[in-house]
Amino acid sequence: MTNSMTGAARMAQTRAMLDMLDPSDSSAQCIDRLQTLARLKARIAALEVEEIADLEQHRHEEEAARGVPGSRRGHGLAAEIGLARGQSPARGARCLQVATVLSQDMPKTFNSLALGQLDEERVQAVVKEVSWLAPEHRTAVDELIAGQFEGLGPRKLAGKVRAHAERLDQHGAVERNEIAYSERRVTVRPAAYGMAWVTALVSTQQAVGILATLTRDANSVVNSGETADPTDPTGQARSHGQIMADLFVQRVNGHAPAAVPAEVQVVMTDEALFADGDTPAWVTGHGPIPARLAKRWLAMPETEVFLRRVFARPGDHQLVGMESRRRAFPASLRRMVVLRDDTCRTPYCDGRIQDIDHAIPYRNGGPTSWQNASGLCAGCNQIKENTGWTHQATPEHLSVTTPTGHRYSKDTGPVLDGIPPDKREPPDKQEPPEEEPRPVVRATTDCFAKSTQWTMTLRLAA
Repeated sequence: MTNSMTGAARMAQTRAMLDMLDPSDSSAQCIDRLQTLARLKARIAALEVEEIADLEQHRHEEEAARGVPGSRRGHGLAAEIGLARGQSPARGARCLQVATVLSQDMPKTFNSLALGQLDEERVQAVVKEVSWLAPEHRTAVDELIAGQFEGLGPRKLAGKVRAHAERLDQHGAVERNEIAYSERRVTVRPAAYGMAWVTALVSTQQAVGILATLTRDANSVVNSGETADPTDPTGQARSHGQIMADLFVQRVNGHAPAAVPAEVQVVMTDEALFADGDTPAWVTGHGPIPARLAKRWLAMPETEVFLRRVFARPGDHQLVGMESRRRAFPASLRRMVVLRDDTCRTPYCDGRIQDIDHAIPYRNGGPTSWQNASGLCAGCNQIKENTGWTHQATPEHLSVTTPTGHRYSKDTGPVLDGIPPDKREPPDKQEPPEEEPRPVVRATTDCFAKSTQWTMTLRLAA
């Protein structure tokens, strides 16, 4: 495997980093050591990728010399890799796929791993999303995502990669989604303590409807006060999640009332919605889908469509928001924050947004405004209330400082990822931001009209 730095040089750097790990005498130094160890793990993962790629090359050469047909070379190699790593063949196959793609088609992503800028989990997420692409498209995605990993968790990064992949090969993306739908299934796998996981792979629309139905009916049970567990002799009350699980079992076993309508939020460019634009649509909280597939959803007879225009700056395609003087965020502003942040805004967290929170707490004078709003999962919202934690936010950026003084940052991406680079204006051509953010309901100027996008609420009937 050929790269800008040899495996031996990387090993020497790794040893040097190990020598830097002196015993710590403070919590801040413990964090420093953890960060160094994380980079070391990434470098070791890069060395492993090189070894697997070299192993694959040697194996093919050896089998070619023995006259093994090309179609049969490398068979069983994934299982060997799994054994060597103390893992299953499936995990060995995943490692082999990662090594093959990185070594042949994605050198920049590999170098990010070797430099400790990406960890193994996020690299696997990237490779999974480009595995169906042609080699030249993988290389194009490698160029497009280079240096854009800061603060992104695996699911958010995978969504960005998938958006570029679906734009580069829209026909293949539609076929990919059709193949995925044909693979819908229900599986069961054991869990500890006499439990089991029941997993249903279904379309996004169906999954949202299932969750909405169970949530609605569990809320009804909680409101009625009839939460006692019938399997518990003491009559202990069930949690909301336990009630949802019980309802799921009851419905699958024969009791199935009508489904509740559900709403799906979809964002599209005007070109993709009204013409033949190739920028993928974005399902809020889930990620991109091909524009053609989104149009199919719009054409479904059981779907009600509510359109809203969304105005974004032409250079970075970030949303423009609204203001409020109330402590609680109004519904319209909450909707905008969810569209902007998509998933939990905390760096590396891909959790579902459950709370719209004040970055600077309201009790400390933080305003209920677009600038001070962050979409967070319930866990991150609770963590930021602990002593020593601070959030500093603008619509474009979030900075999180921990009790040890370490700072972690995340930039706000465009409301719609996957927009071709040639449709983005360079920084020196961007219009300067206004001093006061423009409410969405006002008439747009030419500046905002350049990047008009649309958000659709699809209300799926029962």
